[in-house]
Amino acid sequence: MPIRSLPTLAAAAFLALAGTVAVAPAASAHDAIGEVYGCGYQGQFRCGYGGVTNSHTRVYSCDTASDGYGFRTEYRLRSGASGYVDDANGSSSGCSAVFPGTSANPVTSFRACQKQGAWWCTSWLTA
Repeated sequence: MPIRSLPTLAAAAFLALAGTVAVAPAASAHDAIGEVYGCGYQGQFRCGYGGVTNSHTRVYSCDTASDGYGFRTEYRLRSGASGYVDDANGSSSGCSAVFPGTSANPVTSFRACQKQGAWWCTSWLTA
């Protein structure tokens, strides 16, 4: 077996390591949340919150105020399609969610909304 020089072994080790790093999977996407405040006595409590999770595929809506008003999260997909999810059980424990996004067509933006006659929403947030 021929004797290999140290620079050749170092180069081979570097290329093997670089190849491993180049094909490593991307870190999972961050979760995003939007909150609506203005409920309760003098509007000082959170009405609810909504957001996007699961690598931009899941949208959820959580009503946190026992005020008889609805809460929803509206969303937009990369394709331009849009929709919403209402918290189906009001302020009772648990939130409602849908999975409208895919890896090829993820949720790109969303906003959380409280219904008080009309829908009052956060600005559109990046998912």
